Amino acid sequence: MEPDDLYSFLSDPELIELIEQAKVSDDILDVITLSENQHSDMLAWCLTPGEGHGQGDSVIKDFLEAAYRESDTAIYDNKKFFRKWTPGRIRVSSFGSAFVTREFAVKVDDRDQGEKRAGRLDLFLVDPQNELLIAIENKVCAKLTETQLARYQAAVNHEIGNRPLFKDYEFAYIVLDRELDWYTDAQLDALGKRWVLLDYTWLEASARRARLQVARNNQAAQLLVAYCQKQTDWESPSEARLSELAGEIAGKHPQVIAALRELRGHGVPKWTPKTLEGLGGELTLFRAQHLRLCNLLTRSQGIASLQRKIRKALALGPDDMANGRTWLEFSTPDIAELTIDDSFWALSINIYRQPKSDDDKPRYTLRAIWRRASFDVALGDEAALRRHYEVLLPDLKRFGSATVRRMVVARDLDEGAALKRAGELASKLSDSLSSWRASAVFLP
Repeated sequence: MEPDDLYSFLSDPELIELIEQAKVSDDILDVITLSENQHSDMLAWCLTPGEGHGQGDSVIKDFLEAAYRESDTAIYDNKKFFRKWTPGRIRVSSFGSAFVTREFAVKVDDRDQGEKRAGRLDLFLVDPQNELLIAIENKVCAKLTETQLARYQAAVNHEIGNRPLFKDYEFAYIVLDRELDWYTDAQLDALGKRWVLLDYTWLEASARRARLQVARNNQAAQLLVAYCQKQTDWESPSEARLSELAGEIAGKHPQVIAALRELRGHGVPKWTPKTLEGLGGELTLFRAQHLRLCNLLTRSQGIASLQRKIRKALALGPDDMANGRTWLEFSTPDIAELTIDDSFWALSINIYRQPKSDDDKPRYTLRAIWRRASFDVALGDEAALRRHYEVLLPDLKRFGSATVRRMVVARDLDEGAALKRAGELASKLSDSLSSWRASAVFLP
């Protein structure tokens, strides 16, 4: 790093904006990390209609509608439950009497030990008015097993379902796992069909709604916004601008970002008089004073670099790409024509930085994303086009009624491999669309 590199970085007008933008971040969860029990406490708060977030029963409706969309292959209790509780019925019903409890303890069969052991699910959503009881297993960074889930369901059915108070209740079983999107199809199949499996993306709708209430000076909704956006890829406008600035700055000043990486692990206890000498000392002090900002810059460089290279390789414009803290998404102009509006691309390519990825050598997962509701029906039949693309994207054969399908194409890619595979996938998707249009089944 030369003096011009550092001083150009420090005088960059976008860095000044980034520093100010970071100061006004409204995400309280940037300064704390929730344990699994604290996650469950936050979810209980979000799902309780009478709490101060001001959402009433809307979060429950978001939750149940998301579970319905993932209940295609449901069996037993869930099949019966979601046959009755459709999105239409959920949306027009009131769940104002519902509450969340953690007080039910059950005895779970431990066949390895030949005895029953105490077990406790994370949350139970109980609605006395609608006579509903929903068992929720909230797994944060933990692996699931079909055996565990089957035993919990059996225990709840036997010990709670047989109580006179609950004999007429409808039961549902839902797993929440933030990292569910990283499970392979084989792993998902191995979990069985007794429980509906959800990640945290359903919280996006709650965050957007709460954000509107914050704009109307309902500050109590801010904590819900912070929690929801922390658990999903969704970003508030201020967070989106933060990510955009960080990516742009990281791309313009690679030498400084590389020097910032080298400073990791050299905290204040390791400082010596020489530590603060010269250019390295100036950058060390800057990093100490702006640690969150510097961490954001080092993590953003990989995504920013990929974004620039993909844009150049595929000749994409600014409107053809979007990015967040840990991901980028794009659609080529011809594929984007399938989309009915500007909200979400109907078919797109997504590159996601893998959790716990090394900042020095980040690894990426490449996915294709199919948004059923975003297709322009005037251009042709979505179901027929889906069948056409199943040759290229076999996972489209699964979960046909799902609103969004995120299909993993490749995992554990370095930057070069991610760039190469993304370009190849974009070419194949475009060629396949061209052949579809040429077949005269798809109207131009």
